Amino acid sequence: MSGFYFTGIDTLAYALESTSHNLIRKVYNRLFSSKKELASFIESVTGIVPSQLKLYEVVFQHRSLFADPKENNERLELLGDSVLDAIICDYLYKKYPYKEEGFITELRSRIVNRATLNEIGERLGLLEKLKYNRKGMSDSAKDLAGNTFEALVGAVYLDAGFDKTARFIKKRILQNMLDVDALQETNTDYKSRIYHYVQREGKSIRFRVAQEKQKNKKAYFVIHLEIDGRLVAQGEGYSKKAAEQAAAMKALVSLGEIA
Repeated sequence: MSGFYFTGIDTLAYALESTSHNLIRKVYNRLFSSKKELASFIESVTGIVPSQLKLYEVVFQHRSLFADPKENNERLELLGDSVLDAIICDYLYKKYPYKEEGFITELRSRIVNRATLNEIGERLGLLEKLKYNRKGMSDSAKDLAGNTFEALVGAVYLDAGFDKTARFIKKRILQNMLDVDALQETNTDYKSRIYHYVQREGKSIRFRVAQEKQKNKKAYFVIHLEIDGRLVAQGEGYSKKAAEQAAAMKALVSLGEIA
């Protein structure tokens, strides 16, 4: 490094382009980048100084305004969904070492359901940064916050790696924003609740096995929940019971019976 020194912002920018050193990128993003406000926001939310700011710009670009897959957050959302699922499974597996698979699967589903993810996204203030056109949206506006949160998780994973993403989720979300112990004690017999709903409304209900396949060398079920012959929700799980519960929960959310 002898003879290597900075003479100003232009030199620093050149060093940023010519080196893979994340530390230099982070210093530049925090202090000199035209996007330093975004860098500060990401750090305040995740506790991580961003290295690749372009990733985080895409987090807040909805497909209603950005049609190019490389410019909207759908791919990051898909990635973040999988990363989040793995982190939460890891957390619950270690937190409840003597609980069976069904317990962990059900508790995980309560954490990653749309209502919970939407609440997290809203509390983190993600919608304030999101660029979208409400008139051009085909998906539900109520899920914007949760979808953006998943996209953020995907960006953090690509930028900082799995371990730092897991630290962000565990410390800032699972330990500070959610009461996981209280969550496991809530009433989650969603199937009974959806039956109560259809009886009250005078409707018919049917749980139908749409697909049965192998996943991780185990039987895996996809269940369709139909009300008055119309598909209302789909649930998945390693047992028919778990998949039916998942479908019932999604149906209750879509019908406005639970938040």
